[in-house]
Amino acid sequence: MLAIKILSPFFFMAMRIVSIIVYLATIIAAFGGRINPEYLTFPSLLCLALPYLAILSIVLIIFWAIFRKIFFCGLGIATIVICLTPLSDSFPLGSSRNPDGKGQLFKIISWNVIHTQDLRIPDFPGNRAVNYMIESGADVICLTELRYFDPHEMPNFTKSLKDSLFTAYPYHAGKNGLDIKILSKYPVERLDRTRIDEGGNCRFDLFKIRFPDNELLVAMVHLYSFGLSEEERNVVTEINSVQTAKESMREFKGSIRQKLRNAFRKRAEDARELRSVIDEIPSDIPLIVCGDFNDVPASWTYNMIRGDDLRDAYAETNFGPAITYNLHAFYFHIDQMLYRGPLEAISLDIGKINSSDHYPLTGTFQFQQ
Repeated sequence: MLAIKILSPFFFMAMRIVSIIVYLATIIAAFGGRINPEYLTFPSLLCLALPYLAILSIVLIIFWAIFRKIFFCGLGIATIVICLTPLSDSFPLGSSRNPDGKGQLFKIISWNVIHTQDLRIPDFPGNRAVNYMIESGADVICLTELRYFDPHEMPNFTKSLKDSLFTAYPYHAGKNGLDIKILSKYPVERLDRTRIDEGGNCRFDLFKIRFPDNELLVAMVHLYSFGLSEEERNVVTEINSVQTAKESMREFKGSIRQKLRNAFRKRAEDARELRSVIDEIPSDIPLIVCGDFNDVPASWTYNMIRGDDLRDAYAETNFGPAITYNLHAFYFHIDQMLYRGPLEAISLDIGKINSSDHYPLTGTFQFQQ
């Protein structure tokens, strides 16, 4: 009992220091997306952890409330209040809606399928990703990291499976060799408004889908990734002691930090060009921007693309943070679905099929009359 009394002042002092660090980190993370990563990248890096920092801040608020330490409890509450606006995208308080029956409903899937490889069950006798598409009931399926509808790229993509897929989705588009493709139950055409980077990778592409009574534009996105090797990704997952943490920090200060800095800056370029394309599209045309942003809500990339006119389907129809990337302990919400024009988001669900390192997003929308 005496030891506890002696240690308690040091314990509370440590907790005060931790609280100040966490509160400051939360504020920097919340507003990091307003700082151009081409000039300063640390805020963008911290922005990735915003939901986790917000949760940790709330835990600290509860801790100080239990011990009736009003100042640090109030400091935590002030932190959350200051961050409410950017947190509303990362930690939304929305809910799904009921369609009003006045306009056509449609379902759209956005998914980085990593060539439909099965990362969890590599010896699976079929193709779980393609089966998921066929059985989804979606009207439109937007795919990234798929260059060809071909068995040389897609494992176990038999003729019967291909016939089943193209029977369910008789229309498909996307330039062969570029890793953005779209499947549709309705006529679709590629509009050739694309960005190809110096490595020959497609960062976004624009498509028009002709529904029976409406037309929809879809901007498919696959922005610049962090490009970490398997060994570099494992820097995070292999931390299990002080020693491995020190080794990971040394790795981070080397090649990893440089790759992260480069990725944030490349995505800023991608986002700026995509935003210029969006600005050319009349605001009364239904538009969905979806895909693998490789960045989180509240980030610079997200804010640049969203602008003042796009709405976030996940933030409007869900409660709490999301995870769309599912490997290497990088549990982040990096796949987005934004929209504009005479549309209303009814729901946005995150599928739990884990064949890819990304979960699919399934949005249900209604055209507005």
